[in-house]
Amino acid sequence: MKPNVLLAILMGVGAALAQQPDQPPNVRHVIGLDKIKRNANGHLTIQNGVMQFTAKKTEARVPASSIEDIFVGTETTQGGGTAGRVVKTAAMAAPFGSGKALTLLMRTKVDILTVVYRGADGGVHGVILALPKGLAETTRTQLVAAGAHTSAPQPELKDRTKP
Repeated sequence: MKPNVLLAILMGVGAALAQQPDQPPNVRHVIGLDKIKRNANGHLTIQNGVMQFTAKKTEARVPASSIEDIFVGTETTQGGGTAGRVVKTAAMAAPFGSGKALTLLMRTKVDILTVVYRGADGGVHGVILALPKGLAETTRTQLVAAGAHTSAPQPELKDRTKP
């Protein structure tokens, strides 16, 4: 294959990848949004001064200007859903403590984003979201850029998993 043909193919692939829109990351709503069930998975977007969480056919919106504070942290959670619970139960029955290694493999770190805002009724509300590792600080920055208020800069994540 000639170098020019190879270069043209690589440039075409690069252009195709660049044109694909960024899919919002999967986020877990722990608690706090009225219309959204606890622990529902969905997508978090920040556009036009609004933080929007969409889970299946339900969505909740929080205007960035109503956000009074944003807190960021990390936490270790057990992944795997229902299958993870089954494996954890089976691991407890494993002989000689051999199941402990299996449950260690199922732990994942996530970022926790806590948003404190004033609702339309003037009351103080809070939302807790679990984001993929490394996304909470950028989401916080996007919210501040969209008009959210925060009490103080938080330059680094506080890891609550360490004593």
